[in-house]
Amino acid sequence: MDPELIVSVEDHVARVTLRRPESRNALSRSLCAALHAALTALAHDTEWRCLVIEGSGGAFASGADVAELERLRGSPPALLAHYRELRATQELLYGMERITIAAIDGFCVGAGLSLALACDLSVATPRSVFVAPPARLGLIYSDTEVGRMASRIGTTNTRDLLLTGRRVPAEEALRLGLIQRLSQPDGLEAVLGELFQQFSLCAPSSLRKTKAQVRRLEREGTAGLRGDGEAEEAFFDTDAAEGMRAFLERRPPRFS
Repeated sequence: MDPELIVSVEDHVARVTLRRPESRNALSRSLCAALHAALTALAHDTEWRCLVIEGSGGAFASGADVAELERLRGSPPALLAHYRELRATQELLYGMERITIAAIDGFCVGAGLSLALACDLSVATPRSVFVAPPARLGLIYSDTEVGRMASRIGTTNTRDLLLTGRRVPAEEALRLGLIQRLSQPDGLEAVLGELFQQFSLCAPSSLRKTKAQVRRLEREGTAGLRGDGEAEEAFFDTDAAEGMRAFLERRPPRFS
């Protein structure tokens, strides 16, 4: 087990816990490498249906490890390699076929916010704080990160957060759409459990195809949508037969 990362799979739920509490789970080279390796392995693990990524010690992730970035500025190839692995890790999470959730309790900053936005949904506690601070460090987000934020909260709100680098409290984050659920800390697991239950009533094939549709829409706009062909084919899938039969029989579906 990596000392900076805990990975578990239980009851069809995979959990990945960042564990650098001394730095509020800043994404160092070592943590980023461990996270990339864990997500790569989980992408090929068929035992889970939903993945939760979370932090420990009162934070989700406080962004990249700035002290390490400053040291790496003296070695441009090493700095760029770390940045590219960090971005690749975000894209690996974003590209997961199954459902992903960011469970946020505390600071969610910079690259940590990008990590959360790479998930399908985010749930948070009232003590969570969200910051997009690249401009305050003389840096910028990638076009992909800016586009992903804008797809959640719109271009006007994205401009506000990026040009000011201000702190966004959890209640405002919910209103903007940065997060989709807000719960007291002692109720966070209950909110996650409710989501797991809701996902379990949906056909895995439908969830996978719907995620792909939304990704195409985010990346390509309406030009990425493919018309009605896939929706028409779905009527004749075994999952559709089971789903409609279960509805008519008033019982939970038993999808393959």
